[in-house]
Amino acid sequence: MDAARRVLRGLWLLEATVCVLAFSITAIALMADVLGREFFGNGIFGAQRLAVWTTAIAGLVGFALVTAEAGHLRPRFLDGLVPKSAGPGLDRFGDLLSAVICIGLGWYAVQFVQSSAALGERGMAIPIKVWPIQLILPWMFFSSAVRHLCFAGWPALKPEPKQET
Repeated sequence: MDAARRVLRGLWLLEATVCVLAFSITAIALMADVLGREFFGNGIFGAQRLAVWTTAIAGLVGFALVTAEAGHLRPRFLDGLVPKSAGPGLDRFGDLLSAVICIGLGWYAVQFVQSSAALGERGMAIPIKVWPIQLILPWMFFSSAVRHLCFAGWPALKPEPKQET
C-alpha cells in the first residue's frame, strides 16, 4: 500500500505541475498577444492557438487530477436504494468498472493518436504535428485507470469525496 501511495502522490505532483505550467503558458501567451496588439499594433502569431492547446492540455490533465481527489460528480438519487452496508463493496466495484472504462478509452485514445501521427495531421493556425499534443488523451485515461485500480485494491487510499454545496 505504501508503494501505491507513493505512485499516486508522484502522479499527482507530475500532473499538477503540468497543469500549472499549461495554464501559465496560456496566461503568458494571451497577455503577450494583447500587449503586442495594444503597444505595437500586432498580436503575436500563433499565441491564441497556443493558448487554446495549453488550455486543452490543462483541462484534460484536470480529468486525472479530479479522479485523484474523488471529485467527479455522481448522481445521488439512487443512494437510498442500496443499503449502507453494501456501500464499500459497491465503491470497489465502481472503481474497478471505472478502471476498465478508462483502460478502454485509453486504448482508443492510443489508436487515435497513432492514426493522427500516421496521417501527419497538422494544426490549422500553426502547422505543427498535433499528435504530440494529443498524447495527453491516453495519458489522462491510463493515469485515471491506475488511480481507480489503486482505490479498488486499497480503499483507504481513496480520498473522501467532497460534498457539493
